[in-house]
Amino acid sequence: MLEETQIIVDGSPMKLLVATPQGSERRPGILLSHYQHGLGPFTRRNAERLASEGFIVVAPDHYHHTPGESDLTKRKLGLIDTRLIADMMAATSYLRAHPRTIPHLTAIMGHCMGGRQALLGAAMIPGFRCAIDCYGGGVLKALGPGPTVFERLSSITCPVAGFFGVDDTNPPPADVRQIEAELIRLGIETSFHIYPNTGHAFMDPDQKRYVETSSNDAWIKILDFLRRHLAYN
Repeated sequence: MLEETQIIVDGSPMKLLVATPQGSERRPGILLSHYQHGLGPFTRRNAERLASEGFIVVAPDHYHHTPGESDLTKRKLGLIDTRLIADMMAATSYLRAHPRTIPHLTAIMGHCMGGRQALLGAAMIPGFRCAIDCYGGGVLKALGPGPTVFERLSSITCPVAGFFGVDDTNPPPADVRQIEAELIRLGIETSFHIYPNTGHAFMDPDQKRYVETSSNDAWIKILDFLRRHLAYN
């Protein structure tokens, strides 16, 4: 079941997508950070897919900082790291307080800019069991004042998985390997995958850049990674 609700963050109403599996039993939770088109069809499908696999999913709308703005470039101007951290902290609190979530079994995940946010959230919010970055660009840059996400990686205390395309330019493979090497240097369990003949947005079937074989393999690995680190049986 996919529903919408609202919470207040920094005095601003922020929409949340909340996806739950059938039944009434408590389940592990996932904070899902959206791609550049916000809580659009791709994010909704991902939330429903993860719920169908037995997870409670909460996806915050980071664009609440620019209400009523339809121009994507202008919407992105409202995204600064301090705001993103506050958004994810509030959404994580909501997720862990959800009556069907097992609060100590939560993960963070995102695609595109949401992949960057997954690393940022894993670094800044304690308690995640694992983090999944799907082709998140901009990790070597900061949005607004403060350190880059790359400079915050040392604060991550959970395993990290990443899924990327060799033909991507944001992030390019050189950035991916630099991030992977830093995570490994820090002693963080790291599982990165770079797919051949694959570029950005390869997991979105609405995009011309969709690569079915790479996407299918990534989903198999993502679900296995989540089940291993969020196991509760």
